[in-house]
Amino acid sequence: MDKKTIIIVVLLVLLVLFWVPIMTTLGLYKPAPPRPQSQTPAVDSLKTTMPAAEPEAGKETVVATIDTGTAAAPVIEEMANLPEDTIKVETNNWIILLSNHGGGPVSLKLKEFKYVDDGPVEMLPDCQTATPQFFFSSGTFDAGKLVYRSSLPKGQYIADKTPLELTYTYNNEGGGSIAKRYRFYPDRYEYDLVVEANRSNGFNFEREYSLEWNNPLKPTELEVADDYSMFWAAAFMGGERIKFDDYTNDQFNVGLSGTTNWVANRSKYFATIMIPQSREASGVKASGKKEKEVTARGTVQARVITTGLTMDMPSTERLADSFSVFVGPIDYDLLKNYKHNIADLIDIGTTPFVGWIIKIFAVPILWLLPRMYQIIPNYGFVIIVFSLLVKLVTWPLSRKSVRSMMAMKDIQPKLEELKKKHKNNPQALNREMMKLYKESGVNPFSGCLIYLPQLPLFFALFAVFRSTILLRQAPFILWWNDLSRGALSFTDPYIIMVVIMMVVMFIQQHMTMTDPKNKMLVYIMPPMMGFFFYKAAAGLVLYWTCFSLFSLIEQLMFKPYKKQTTVMTPPS
Repeated sequence: MDKKTIIIVVLLVLLVLFWVPIMTTLGLYKPAPPRPQSQTPAVDSLKTTMPAAEPEAGKETVVATIDTGTAAAPVIEEMANLPEDTIKVETNNWIILLSNHGGGPVSLKLKEFKYVDDGPVEMLPDCQTATPQFFFSSGTFDAGKLVYRSSLPKGQYIADKTPLELTYTYNNEGGGSIAKRYRFYPDRYEYDLVVEANRSNGFNFEREYSLEWNNPLKPTELEVADDYSMFWAAAFMGGERIKFDDYTNDQFNVGLSGTTNWVANRSKYFATIMIPQSREASGVKASGKKEKEVTARGTVQARVITTGLTMDMPSTERLADSFSVFVGPIDYDLLKNYKHNIADLIDIGTTPFVGWIIKIFAVPILWLLPRMYQIIPNYGFVIIVFSLLVKLVTWPLSRKSVRSMMAMKDIQPKLEELKKKHKNNPQALNREMMKLYKESGVNPFSGCLIYLPQLPLFFALFAVFRSTILLRQAPFILWWNDLSRGALSFTDPYIIMVVIMMVVMFIQQHMTMTDPKNKMLVYIMPPMMGFFFYKAAAGLVLYWTCFSLFSLIEQLMFKPYKKQTTVMTPPS
């Protein structure tokens, strides 16, 4: 490298090291306060004694104990810190509050996934009624407004080894009954839900009923607008995934009839999915609206989406249907195990016509990254190694491309002479240029070959890094503690990774430039790519930077070969 390049590299290193102190001193950047360490009580098994939360002044602390041998109906004392109608269930993945008012969950928190302020992600934010809700008689009878009797006493239950079952029952004066049976599993992001209704006395349920998720999801990420942009609903009907995000006048309201295998509501990284198990649903409903929401970073366009399944009523007097309810992360390793293409909720490879090409690259990436993480427990270094693997795989093609580009630089003076000699005869110029290419063993188009197989790979990486929850809040080094997000402003330290990428691209293009007339592209392309990557996931920026750096090293490796060739070639 020449002296100018070395100076640029040194300045870049100093900028990386002292960016935060400089920006902080100038008052342009305010570091986020350190997050408190979350503390989760250790649990052994269902036979666990778990302390209650800190009691209010004047109230007695009470402990709930569950006997493994009688998990279906444990002996339990009342807890002063819980409302009278509330049951708390904690699995390895969830913390769930259930109310007998509506007979179901009113809060469901994901223990392994946190907000930026370190609180667990709430999947039932601002919950007003137990979710999901059952509506009978074409929506005129809301089972969520009933008060149920619980099969378990109020209290706190731990289910970390074996499933925990809970039943809510409502009986009317005429002898009719509605029961909701729940089964929570220790290590799953789904629970079983069975609804039973005896319609022979007091209930005139007809035609159909619906199971609806009427509690909209909320953003969980720093970049609220980007989070909202990935809010949409979907269903699997008639062997095809149908996406609901077609807004008219900032709203949509869809009701479709037909065989339905699941319906889902998703945010950027999390989803709720309702899956009928005993029989297929007869239809789906989804509604959404866009509205302005004021946030700390300005006004954004919020999306409020609800979903539901429609079920035909059986001809018998007794209704009994079962469902699986998934509430958790949009993780490929989790969703790929479900039937009916639930993994398509990740929205990778679903683009018409070309999506299948992207999927060919995306699925192996989604499979490989977490396996590499088991060996290298830092996704930043995983991405660096992954970019090196991609460079090694494309090495045979890139080697020919680099040699051809360097050969083009060698014959550039001769090309300029031909252009001057045949400036008024384009046919002769083309004929002589092709002759020179053939004699020099140069393919003028080979420089582009390396980018052809990389295009679907790049689009796949963009889709994966934008969608995968693997990089969410994944730390790298220094202040880069979330590889899933990009720069929030020009003073955000994340912008430095974009600057590094631009500098590496500039050096690489400067070394490979063959035609002086293309000199302006060397100065235009890096800023254009920087603008494109400005808010892209830091993991994607890191990949592109590393790949460009490895390409630069590859070109430096060919320089001795070039010099040796120049010395051994006799003068013409």
